[in-house]
Amino acid sequence: MDIGFSLKPLPAISFGAGSIEELNSIVHHIGSKFLTITGPGFRARYSRWSSLEKQLRGSGVSLDLVTISGEPSPEIIDQIVDSFFPQKLDGVIAIGGGSVLDAGKAVAAMLPAGKKIEQFLEGVGCRQPDGKSLPFVAVPTTAGTGSEASANAVVTRPGPNGYKKSLRHQNYIPDYALIDPQLMQTCPQKLTAACSMDAFSQLVEGFLSNQASPMTDAIAWSGIEAVERSLVKVCHHGDDLRARTDMAYAALCSGIVLANAGLGIIHGLAPALGSIFSISHGVVCGTLMGSGNAITLEKLSELFDSDPHCQSYIDKYNRLGYLFCGPSVETHNAARCFVEKLHYMIELLKLPRLAELGVSSDSLDKVVETASNKNNPVLLSPEEIKRILLNRL
Repeated sequence: MDIGFSLKPLPAISFGAGSIEELNSIVHHIGSKFLTITGPGFRARYSRWSSLEKQLRGSGVSLDLVTISGEPSPEIIDQIVDSFFPQKLDGVIAIGGGSVLDAGKAVAAMLPAGKKIEQFLEGVGCRQPDGKSLPFVAVPTTAGTGSEASANAVVTRPGPNGYKKSLRHQNYIPDYALIDPQLMQTCPQKLTAACSMDAFSQLVEGFLSNQASPMTDAIAWSGIEAVERSLVKVCHHGDDLRARTDMAYAALCSGIVLANAGLGIIHGLAPALGSIFSISHGVVCGTLMGSGNAITLEKLSELFDSDPHCQSYIDKYNRLGYLFCGPSVETHNAARCFVEKLHYMIELLKLPRLAELGVSSDSLDKVVETASNKNNPVLLSPEEIKRILLNRL
């Protein structure tokens, strides 16, 4: 078999319970003056941080703390950059969920030049990022976006004319990723469900991507196996460290896969829905996962006789069916069984329908206009993309 692929750089990764304790040695390796970005309530939820912060400060490390709430907007990023430019910071540490990590990644990228971020956002600005960045340490406290291993930072301007766009350069991949599942044990159930389904959707879309390689397939499949073992369990037993570890690993794998294989129709729809209606990214991805895969599989089946590439994607769907439905499932029914399993999980986790999130039928055309499915295993028409949304309205 001919094999050819490229792989973007990875952070220096420390994974496992207690890995946050390595922050001390990492920080001293980088410098002595840091900006630390966290989410609200971080100090209250993670008692270990107080002793670690005291240890850092006691050893001569300066930590300026900034808290952000929700998904970062260009104004929030600009405000933080303006507050600390042109101070001689040695690095940026972000401790929090995907939005906090994205904010840290964006601030680390913008601080060297003190520029406004909007001019560098894909599809918004007219300037290309130069890749210069302060050293960046990512410490996720949720298992979802995989931002700790990806090259992009998502920035959101909410509202009817809003957007969700990426600041992207392979040099923006974090320098260090400390992934400690113990930090995720206090994550609320609803947030856990949304984040878990986001990681799951990224793994499946990366596995089915038309840019996938044997390497990304192997990483995606390893993450998908962890999802099969633990996604439902972690949503009902958040203190289960083994399940948290599985999902933290799945999220990490999903970040590596999305950075190297791209994603499909679900993540092509999520930015428009998220920005226009201010819906959580994980909720959008989770609620659309069943419908998006159902329409994609349907289109692959329709084109099976005329497009030889469809066979390999249907084979992958079958493989997913064997994993989630059991090896005894009949081959002709395995792919469909996987999609049915997705619908079951969405209902089990009580992910809301789009109408419950404020989406109306008369807004769907606008969402479809901005959707991207360039890495989907099969190209979907606007009508088919709209059906994905209608099925979850």
